[in-house]
Amino acid sequence: MGNMGWIEIVLFYGIAIGFGVWQFWKTDRLLKKTRAENAAKAAAENEGGPPAA
Repeated sequence: MGNMGWIEIVLFYGIAIGFGVWQFWKTDRLLKKTRAENAAKAAAENEGGPPAA
């Protein structure tokens, strides 16, 4: 029964670190998508118009 504390620590911190990594990955993916959409929108606005100064 002496190892129960270590098991609890490993499980708790494993879940906490896993959640943090998942949030980082999700946010990175969302930022890339948003930047691509903004770049496409800017390219569509500049297409056919006068050159930007």
